[in-house]
Amino acid sequence: MKLSIALAASLLMVVPANAQTDTSSAAVYLPSCLAAADIAQGKHPAADSTEAAKQLRKAALCFGAITAVAGLEPLFKPEFAACPPADKKITFNQMVLTVTGYLKSHREKLGENFHQLAAAALVNAWPCAKPSSK
Repeated sequence: MKLSIALAASLLMVVPANAQTDTSSAAVYLPSCLAAADIAQGKHPAADSTEAAKQLRKAALCFGAITAVAGLEPLFKPEFAACPPADKKITFNQMVLTVTGYLKSHREKLGENFHQLAAAALVNAWPCAKPSSK
């Protein structure tokens, strides 16, 4: 029994610990958003293929997260709110492409929270007018 415990303890000391991945980081979401961007741009395999199913499963994480951010955006403080032009309807595909483009062009931020970066991407694309001071 003592030998078993000693072997188990020595294995625990030898086996390297796996680094914890921040599941909310943009690095986790980027592959999903790249797949989502392909779908948004019409770049996808035949609808009934297994490749299309794989791509959709991969993209689902990004689609869901952007849906959540867009749905909550009206509740954000004004400094974190996006203001798309009133005369234009911003499509979900445009939001997906905007967020994905932002992630690709800000790779140094991929360790940060995806949801915050997605909101920042939307604000960057459609900033609100600053009130004029008189």
